[in-house]
Amino acid sequence: MTQKSSKLQSYKEPLKLIIACLIGAVIGLWLGPRQDAPAAATALSILAAIGQIFLNLLFCILVPLIFFSIAGSIANNKDIRKVGKMLVYTIVFFIATAALAGVITLIVVHFTGVPHNFVGDSSAAAAAETSLTQQIVGTFTVGDLPDLISRYHVLPLIIMTIFFGICTGLVGKEGEMMASFLQSGSAVMYKMTELLMKLAPLGIGCYFADLTAVYGVELLKTYGQAMLVFYAIVFVYFFIGLGFYAWLAAGSWGVKNFFRVILSPALTALGTRSSAAAIPLQMNACDELGIPREISSVVVPLGATMHMDGACIAMTYATILATTMFGVPVHGAQFLLVLFVAVASSVATSSVPGGGAAGETMIVSVFSLPAAAMPILLMVVELFDPGCTLLNSCGDTVASMVVTRILYGRDWYQKKLS
Repeated sequence: MTQKSSKLQSYKEPLKLIIACLIGAVIGLWLGPRQDAPAAATALSILAAIGQIFLNLLFCILVPLIFFSIAGSIANNKDIRKVGKMLVYTIVFFIATAALAGVITLIVVHFTGVPHNFVGDSSAAAAAETSLTQQIVGTFTVGDLPDLISRYHVLPLIIMTIFFGICTGLVGKEGEMMASFLQSGSAVMYKMTELLMKLAPLGIGCYFADLTAVYGVELLKTYGQAMLVFYAIVFVYFFIGLGFYAWLAAGSWGVKNFFRVILSPALTALGTRSSAAAIPLQMNACDELGIPREISSVVVPLGATMHMDGACIAMTYATILATTMFGVPVHGAQFLLVLFVAVASSVATSSVPGGGAAGETMIVSVFSLPAAAMPILLMVVELFDPGCTLLNSCGDTVASMVVTRILYGRDWYQKKLS
């Protein structure tokens, strides 16, 4: 195979996904205004069903995939201290990049301002009052094992999985059989994911059609200025921010190859609005970059619930918007509080579409905003969700690159570690 044909082959799957998303978007825009017609409504329901079936299959794979990949990677790593270092570096990177994303948003909003003519959706349900301590407990733990085995509680699942993997490695010889089982289970789950992802163009294309039909262009007009500013930040951060992190990890090689492999995961994250749905493709991207599975199998799933650069940008913007609208503007050192709330609430954001109202509730409670702020925040964050997920998800791949650079040196990509 020539070098040219090899490059074309590497873009084959992303091109399939692009074409499927474009076709889905066109179909959705065409059927959307005709939803009152029985034929159009039926067609949309079929497309939505196909897309949801694909996502349901993917979500059912995610819990065992996360468990076996993380636990197996840690249990079969003989150097437990190295595992600890990897986790520390990973979490520090997550928090640092989220904080930087929030600072960038504050700077942009300072010069562009925020719109004042938003109209809240009175039909939106306000989130239940939840204390900060309850949010923290609910974010990191669950009260029963069945609740742990759920895509709605991915972060508690990851914490217990890491604990399980570490303990398996610590018991030594008695844990070898369990470590071997976890490694075999990981291989099986990777194969299941690989086969399922062959249906990604069909499933995501259909999901994209339904998404476009539901939201259309009217929704964008309603919040035009906010969308324009937010997605401009997302676009710049995606190419410059993530590109800079890729450069830190592997110089010009890192930038070139990161953007070569990230297209499919990016489109999946953008189309499904789910970091969890993009985990398999992100891990495949890490494989193509030569990142060891012992790193990507921990960093990527952990990042799906903790690495929230996009969510931090959205929460920072939403906080300034809400406080300005309701006459509670922030000044001076209060911007540090905005940043803290944005980072804390973005970590609490779920990896599933919509993300829940934990972050919005935190903003309302910390800044003593009226209940009317909640539906406005819910709608704004809903509009921002695709861009948030794009950055949240793609940042996990570049985080894996940076952690590999720290653990294996500046020439890691030349060592064929994968």
